[in-house]
This record gives sequence, structure tokens and C-alpha cells, in this order.
Amino acid sequence: MRDHLEITERRAGAVDIVAVKGRLDASSSEAAEERINRVLDTGSRHLLINLCDLSYISSSGLRVLLAALKRLKKDGGTLRIACGNPQILEVFTMAGFHRIFSLAPDEAAALAGFPAEP
Repeated sequence: MRDHLEITERRAGAVDIVAVKGRLDASSSEAAEERINRVLDTGSRHLLINLCDLSYISSSGLRVLLAALKRLKKDGGTLRIACGNPQILEVFTMAGFHRIFSLAPDEAAALAGFPAEP
């Protein structure tokens, strides 16, 4: 059975959380980008993308994450990624994205890295 993409959204205080589960590849990256942009369109300035249940990411998936990061940085926002999956982290490292993104091993650690709201 082919691993499909599931995306869920929720808020934790001032942080919007988008959890991505399954495969983030050429066939699913457009849907993921649309969902992330919908969250950002609401004025979100703090975004956590949870990739802890991601089984595969391609260059198309990395492009979606990079586009979200660029958009948030332009608006003075913050993006953090939660991911403890060694295979996914290896892709980030091979692409040099471990130097671009703020990575945390799980959602709790990623949430703790956001600036405290006044």
C-alpha cells in the first residue's frame, strides 16, 4: 500500500502547528504548500512544521519548506521543524538544510524554541 500524505493543523498559544505525515514528494508537495500557505495567510508569524511522522521527503518537499521559511522571514516570523526521523534528517543534512532550518527532535522541543509571547 502506498504511503499517502496527511496534514493536520492546530494552534498552541501563538504558534501554528502543521503536522505532515506520510510522503512529501512531487505528487503531494502542491497540497502541502497550499495548506501551509493557508495557515500563513491567516497572519501566522510563528509556524512549527511537525515532520515526526514523515516517512519520505523529496526535493519537492524541501522546496515547500524553504518557500514557507522565506515567506515567514520576509514577514519577521519564525519557522521551526520538529523531526526525529534519522532518514529525514539525513536528507536535510545532504541538502545542507540543517544549516538553514531550526530543527528540533520533537514537537515539545520545537515549541520551547519559539520566543515567549508578552
